[in-house]
Amino acid sequence: MTFQIASLVQWLDYGGVMLIPIALASLVGLALFVARWLSHRPQRVIPQQVRTEVVKAADDGDWEKASEGCGGDNSSPLGRVFLEGLRFRSAERPDIREAMESVGRREMSRLERYVGAIGALASVTPLMGLLGTVFGMIRVFQGVVEEAGADGLVDPTALAGGIWEALVTTAAGLAVAIPLYLGYRYLLGRIDRLAVDLEEAAGELLDILAPPPRQVGSVKALEVAEDDGDHDDGSAERLKAEGA
Repeated sequence: MTFQIASLVQWLDYGGVMLIPIALASLVGLALFVARWLSHRPQRVIPQQVRTEVVKAADDGDWEKASEGCGGDNSSPLGRVFLEGLRFRSAERPDIREAMESVGRREMSRLERYVGAIGALASVTPLMGLLGTVFGMIRVFQGVVEEAGADGLVDPTALAGGIWEALVTTAAGLAVAIPLYLGYRYLLGRIDRLAVDLEEAAGELLDILAPPPRQVGSVKALEVAEDDGDHDDGSAERLKAEGA
């Protein structure tokens, strides 16, 4: 244990004070990633049980059971979107859709909370490492100037040793930034998938609350086709009568 503490102090001496904010950034980034990963689990955002119960109750016209299935305002994001749609069930389809989309946007904003902070830490830590290297190089060359003899000769070994010590912070910054950036991109991808699933579930309930209107063009085309068929049948009967 004493050896580990001595080694840690030695590395801090090599890298300088900039290793401290880099280490803090790694801890904060890890904590944020774990917290967001837990909150982005599909079962917490879009519970399959809530989706099944609410859609079935709405399809049966049991609005009280459907509202209870949403779980109230403290439920999942899907439950809050469903509850907003049920509140506007007597309105027109565009109004119901707008209400559900408004809640959906608010829920997606909550899911994106602190994710940007992880991306910011992933961008800043390499810069902090580079800054620490610059400070270290300044210190190295100051020492070289002070230790140079009257003839201006410098010990290459001492110079090389000082340079690699100065590069410690750059390596530390990159070692922290790369995992943080990968975690940041992973969370963004998961949020995109959750947004698609949430929109699909909301559309399923919307079609029950306000079924989409029939396609007028398709109905007219069908009526024209039937009229043409009746006309053809009448022409055929007249031709048979004339032949007889």
